[in-house]
Amino acid sequence: MQPGSQAPLIAVSTIKDSPDHVRRYVEGNLAGGVDHLVVFLDAPSEEGQDEVLAQLAEHPRVSVVRAGGAWWGGQRPRELNVRQCINANVTRRVLAGLGLGHGWLLHIDGDEVVRVDREALARVPEDTLALRLGVREAVSSSTWQGQPTAFKAELDEGDLALLHGLGVIDEPSNQVWIRGHVMGKSAVRIGAERWLTLHKVAREDRSHEPGLEDGAWLVFHYESYSLEDFCRKWTAMVASGPRAAYRAERRQVARTLRDLISRGLAPDALRRQLERFYRLEVEEDLATLRDLQVVDEVDPLVPLPGAPTPPGAVPVAELDAALEEWRGRAKPEEELFRGTSPAGPGAGAEAPGRRRGLLGGRGR
Repeated sequence: MQPGSQAPLIAVSTIKDSPDHVRRYVEGNLAGGVDHLVVFLDAPSEEGQDEVLAQLAEHPRVSVVRAGGAWWGGQRPRELNVRQCINANVTRRVLAGLGLGHGWLLHIDGDEVVRVDREALARVPEDTLALRLGVREAVSSSTWQGQPTAFKAELDEGDLALLHGLGVIDEPSNQVWIRGHVMGKSAVRIGAERWLTLHKVAREDRSHEPGLEDGAWLVFHYESYSLEDFCRKWTAMVASGPRAAYRAERRQVARTLRDLISRGLAPDALRRQLERFYRLEVEEDLATLRDLQVVDEVDPLVPLPGAPTPPGAVPVAELDAALEEWRGRAKPEEELFRGTSPAGPGAGAEAPGRRRGLLGGRGR
């Protein structure tokens, strides 16, 4: 199949991050098969964001939006999660208006890189409205020299029991084994009257649209993969304002870190306490996990065959102009928000309502 005949694959994110991490996000996702990125800068006036803006603005396959107060017309939602979802759904509307309804829109975070087999994606039936990308989470270790190359997937009961018996995890549960989200991420058919949430695709009634799953599309999550990234991530999250509720396994961790970071400690003292928490609660024994063969060795930043895809799938100038037309316009939640995670089947490995492995695609 010629690349030009494929439905375009676009990713949207709302971010506030360092230039180095943004560079990884851009290069990794384009190397993983994404045609174009739409990036909303959540705090464009803050320190360091001018450099990020310049970096994104000069890239021909990135559309960047300064999404500060002027973007919201004085009605900026307090919760980051709400801002993320509204921005994603504005993007879907804009893309649909440009005639890209047959394409796909992914909603991912700035610390995530997707890997999509475009040949497998081209075989998805036209009446499929949503995809679910299973998650692979970076092993957190202070030994990384550069970006991580060992990632964790959800495990079966036998592997979880072994890790628990060996004292590697506190409970034989994927919710403990995976520190970040276990729900993965989703893509929506751009022309469908559906809403992107943080992890799923929602219908008008806030129920969720089951996503087609396959090992041919995955999301790699760089979740607190080092001490430096852990400190950066949690400090930024506390500064971003209120967030939606965490799953039970993370709730106490989030509460503890918010209380610690908000305590007004001297910078050196805060750093010592964050490092102490990281060593006790977050860092993983990479050598042990490799010995037990429970991690996948992969570098998500290495281009897939055929990636980056040939340019031209997205009318960039028209997209940029159409996004700017939303600056200052009302973005009512009743139109553009259907929750951060819609009601429906759970995220467990055998949850009902999930469409697994229908294409027999290759894992990455």
